[in-house]
Amino acid sequence: MRIKAIGVFSVLVLGMTASSAEAATTWPGSSTTRTADGTNVFGTNLSGLSFESANVLWAVKNGPSTLYRLVPSGSSWKVDQKRSLNFADGQGDPDAEGVAHTPDGLFVAVERDNDDSGVSRPMILKYGAGSNATAEWDLPGMPEVDPNDGPEAISWVPDSYLTRNGFKDSSGRTYSPADHPGHGSGLFFVGLEATGEVYVYALQGQQAVLLNKFASGHPQVMDLEFDGSKLWAICDNNCSGRTTTLAISSGNFKVTATYNRPSGLPNVNLEGFAISPSCVSGKKVVLWADDDNTGSHALRSGTLNCTG
Repeated sequence: MRIKAIGVFSVLVLGMTASSAEAATTWPGSSTTRTADGTNVFGTNLSGLSFESANVLWAVKNGPSTLYRLVPSGSSWKVDQKRSLNFADGQGDPDAEGVAHTPDGLFVAVERDNDDSGVSRPMILKYGAGSNATAEWDLPGMPEVDPNDGPEAISWVPDSYLTRNGFKDSSGRTYSPADHPGHGSGLFFVGLEATGEVYVYALQGQQAVLLNKFASGHPQVMDLEFDGSKLWAICDNNCSGRTTTLAISSGNFKVTATYNRPSGLPNVNLEGFAISPSCVSGKKVVLWADDDNTGSHALRSGTLNCTG
């Protein structure tokens, strides 16, 4: 993803009004952060993060397309596995922007094929142990956007949460997993960079079915993270690294809070965001990925209050 300068007029048009910026509150965790990788381990283009467990983190790089498995190394994270990514036919260079580890497998959000970078190709790819995707889904319902402004974020939300809270589709019908046979055990939430909207899909067989869409609270969205009780959305330095939280109200996801980035986190090109599933001494580890590899580091670590 390239960095785009957004002027005051553009920000107002896209919906990030002065009042919404002023409504942001202090980050609900430690104000301090630190680098969490070695020097120049990833270079530029690290774009998405997802915890499998407290001791396993997945990350994707969008060019050249690379998937990393990371494990703790002291106070940092080190690469345990690394592999290039291809489409299912073994060809191409998927522009991998987001990753989600789920009980149903490992899924990657893609904007385009870097080998044909002038053409938008919004997709979700599923990966097993190899480099070639084991399944692919085109994403219907998204507007036509610049090939570098497409799906930037992905998260998975379990059916148990959605049904317990009365999630509804765009027609107003209460979501029933039984209406979507073969979709797995949850739905995929995909953030569109160009608009900041989040699109909700059921992956049924070879088809992605669009169920709903909603605003993330940002003019652009770079990553999404579900923490078990709410969805988090992050914007990069175009929004000063703010995050929003969203929860279901009257059947729809709505913004419940907006937070400034920790004061110790530099205002850099944050494209990845992940929250550890484990709470230790009242805190959860939070990781951010810096697409620009500022200061030769692409990973930064902080904390979040477990009640945040």
